[in-house]
Amino acid sequence: MKRALGIDIGGTTIKGGIVEVDGGARVAEGFVHFDKAVPAAEIWDRVAELVGRLEDEAGESFPRIGVGCAGLFDRATGEVLASANMPNLEGERLPDGVAAALGGNREVLLENDANVAAFGEQWFGAGVDVRDLVLVTLGTGVGGGVVLGDELFLGPRGNAGELGHVVVHPRPSGGPYDAPYAEELECACGSYGCGERLISATAAARRARAAGLTDDLVALCATARAADGPERALLHEIGRDLGSTLATMVTLFDVGNFAIGGGFGAALDLLLPGASEVLEERRYGTRPVSVVPAKLGGDAGWIGAARLTL
Repeated sequence: MKRALGIDIGGTTIKGGIVEVDGGARVAEGFVHFDKAVPAAEIWDRVAELVGRLEDEAGESFPRIGVGCAGLFDRATGEVLASANMPNLEGERLPDGVAAALGGNREVLLENDANVAAFGEQWFGAGVDVRDLVLVTLGTGVGGGVVLGDELFLGPRGNAGELGHVVVHPRPSGGPYDAPYAEELECACGSYGCGERLISATAAARRARAAGLTDDLVALCATARAADGPERALLHEIGRDLGSTLATMVTLFDVGNFAIGGGFGAALDLLLPGASEVLEERRYGTRPVSVVPAKLGGDAGWIGAARLTL
């Protein structure tokens, strides 16, 4: 049975595994830790170490290896143009570095970590039965990727699918913005009112504090599930802002399937009523939309990276 090997380089951990192409059974999986401050060459060596362990376990060598990594890349050369979590990788040609560390005649394929996570989730996760899927991850920020017709949608310059920077609440043209959650909506990207400032875990905690509620999101959600009250009302409003982001994707791409992941994605049951309201309000004749929890968790990245090799 054909197999594929993928690697996901995170901020301090490199995850990887080997998956069977037909059915998605996991043949081998593992991880190694690293210090993000080390030179790039040491990161390449850690990748090679993990690949060697996986191949030994599977009893097979792989001529093509997929790699997901956070950052922006020159897709023609594989050069890392920017990586907030791993600045030592900037200016390095990641595929060449990893291939050299592996030795032999190896081909290394590179893609953004959010995109490969979406690719993996659509392949063997929440989107296994559909050809189109948008993955939205709600964590410290908001990430994700778009799969249309079983293919990653990257855009002509490779930067499509920046879901966290879809503007939900534009800057008002005159006077102060009077929404109760409007403070600190200036986004690090230079825009204002992006989804990342409204629906991420970081944003949810800030909005809870502004409302006089606990910013412990686990406790906030537990209270909201137990009884109607301000906690549930806040999560309903955050859900409506999530719905605005999803509705924009529906309008642009006619996609009808969304998977919600990330740590704050565990609150989907509380966010979904508000999100569904907005999706229904903005349907404009489009088909009903499915919004479900992501299934692969932290493994989505390496599984999607493995899919790059096919």
